[in-house]
Amino acid sequence: MLATAEPATALPAPFSPPDASATGPAAPQTSELIGLDQPGVTRLLGAAAEQFEQPPAMVWRYKNTACELDLYFYLDLRSSRMRTLHYALKGDGGDTARRQDCFKSLHAARSN
Repeated sequence: MLATAEPATALPAPFSPPDASATGPAAPQTSELIGLDQPGVTRLLGAAAEQFEQPPAMVWRYKNTACELDLYFYLDLRSSRMRTLHYALKGDGGDTARRQDCFKSLHAARSN
């Protein structure tokens, strides 16, 4: 009797993310701000231009000539860390594209 081999099944190729060095790092989205702790925001945007309390929140303000971004940090009781639960962009006119452009410009200023 001849033994027959099981048919080979092709395994999918492992996922490889696009090479960031070829296209540059992906620009962050405003949705990424929600849930960040203060060190995470500092890594993303650098030091805030202003910090002030608006109880129960701590507000960090980032600004440039075109717009302002206010990040509202609240205490996360599970982790005992301050995390962003809300943000407000001023100077965007409510336009989603302008809001994203504002955020990109603030992030780019951190990268330079």
